[in-house]
This record gives sequence, C-alpha cells and structure tokens, in this order.
Amino acid sequence: MSFRHIVVAVAAVLSAAACSTSTAGQAQPVPTVTKAAGPQLVVGTLHVALPVGAKYTTRTDDGLLDGCISEGTVVCEARLLDLREATSDPNAPINLPSAKRPFGWYTGTDVPTCITAASPPGQAAVATGSNLLESGFAPVGPKKAEYGRWQVTCEDETQNNQVRMWWLPTSKILVVQYGSFPGWDDKMNTMLAGATFS
Repeated sequence: MSFRHIVVAVAAVLSAAACSTSTAGQAQPVPTVTKAAGPQLVVGTLHVALPVGAKYTTRTDDGLLDGCISEGTVVCEARLLDLREATSDPNAPINLPSAKRPFGWYTGTDVPTCITAASPPGQAAVATGSNLLESGFAPVGPKKAEYGRWQVTCEDETQNNQVRMWWLPTSKILVVQYGSFPGWDDKMNTMLAGATFS
C-alpha cells in the first residue's frame, strides 16, 4: 500500500470519527477498517492485529502489566484480558465490567488507579471519580460489545484522563483503553473492527 493510500485511509477514519456523535444508550458507529500490518494476537477466543509498532505483554511476575498493549515509551495504553477463568471462580475477587457503574472499567475490588502514559500500573495515583460520558454498544469484529467512556479524576490532577471499555460478556473478553486521545482511539477502533473469533 502506498503512502498516499495510507493517508487517504487514515483521513477516512478520522472523517468518520469526526462526523459521529454518541449519547448514552446509543450504538457506536462502525469504524472504517484499514489493513493492519502489526503482529497478530490471540486473547482467549479474540484474534486481533496489533497496531504497527505496538507489543503485547501476556504476563509479568508482579502482574501489573498482564495483558498490556504498549507503544514507544508508554508501557500500558490498553489491556486485552481473557476473564473466563476469573469469572468462573465464585471466590475470585472481581467486579464484572459494566457501563452501569462509575468505575465499570475496573475489575478489581480495591481502589481504582489512574493509568496513563505518564503513570503506568504500579505508579498511578488513586482515582477519585469516574463520570460516564458515553455508553451503548460498539463493534468488536462481528460482535457487539458493551461500551463505555468515562472521565476519570485522580488524586494527582495531572493524571486526569478518559478511559474506554469494551466488554464481551459471553466471550468474557475485556478491552480497556487508558488515557484516551484521538490518535490512539483511531488505532483501537481499527484494531477492534478487524477482530475475529475462534
């Protein structure tokens, strides 16, 4: 694909994103799919192509970076997690993802933290608030996920950010995007639009 074709494809994605608005309870628009050239990733039954230059950390000794997608100097821009095992254990300390609760993107039972480009897991400030901005359903490949976007406030105000979540309750796949901004939103939308399932 030539540079010109890439620019046209990116412009189409940006144009589609700029023309869409959403309100609570409405479905999210289907993003334009461009061919991804990054590494292929399988998480549970979900198959995606990572953005070019991104990498995925399956597991770390401390568990802080499990399921993280990173790019450049940012160690955890998003998480892709298979929650089948955790949700099948009635004694597991987990809150199911939900756009119906303030910290619905956070599955832990402790205090949520503000993960951003400057504050990776383990170094993030405590989250003090989580206001739902958008909710509804959004595509993940051929499936529809419960979707939410929250404005998160933090003890350290420089870490205030937006968090996006896609939850597939049947497949038990959770996708969380931290520190949302338009460029990374487009990459996430493209990656998830091209997803397949096995």
